Amino acid sequence: MWLFDVFAWLYNLTPFTGALLLWFLVLVLTACATMKYPTRRGKLVGFGISVVGAVFILGYLETLVLSDTGKEIKDVVKNLVVMSLGGLGSGLLAVAISDGPSKAEIEQTRASIRNWGLTVFEYLFVFILVCSLVLAAICLLLWLLDWPVVSGQEVTGLLLAFLGAASGCAIVSYLRRLMKWEQLGVAVLFGLLLFLLPVYVQAIWGLVSWSLAAVLGFHGVAGIAMGWTVWRQRREWRRS
Repeated sequence: MWLFDVFAWLYNLTPFTGALLLWFLVLVLTACATMKYPTRRGKLVGFGISVVGAVFILGYLETLVLSDTGKEIKDVVKNLVVMSLGGLGSGLLAVAISDGPSKAEIEQTRASIRNWGLTVFEYLFVFILVCSLVLAAICLLLWLLDWPVVSGQEVTGLLLAFLGAASGCAIVSYLRRLMKWEQLGVAVLFGLLLFLLPVYVQAIWGLVSWSLAAVLGFHGVAGIAMGWTVWRQRREWRRS
């Protein structure tokens, strides 16, 4: 169709058309976010959009194969992206930091953490706890039977993951009863999760090398069972 041919001709007119279109799109999205939500959170969202967009555009520019003249023009486009989007993001971040959150925003953030943040962490820790406990029992039995795939390292790692997940569940329960320090608690839970995931993956790596399908199938069944349990629990809460 001739209309699309015109757009294709305009797009291929210079190798920088895509980068300039992305630059304009990021500016529009940043402006929309900050204008629709003129709060500290909206400014932080705008900062994130501008920074991520700038990094993406700069990465896109590095993939272009250009002549010597094109490389000089690319430097100009890169400076435009860095100065405009980088300056915009820095300004939004400075304003967001200097303003400080209002009392209503603090209460809204704390309520969101209590309603969603702690729940998500609880589900993740329960999933790791159940899976590590079941796998630890199976691996311990196989290790005692001198099965060559399983060693004491896998059993120790799974038990460590189980203890860490149990600690995470205990922290979530304590934070819900305490009704304060939600931000600090989420940071602690996130750090604990970052520690547990490599430990858990390293612990089941021997089983993965033996049968990837069995490991994926076990975790798939566990995930489906947990999802079904969460769905039933949510439905019961809505009824009550």
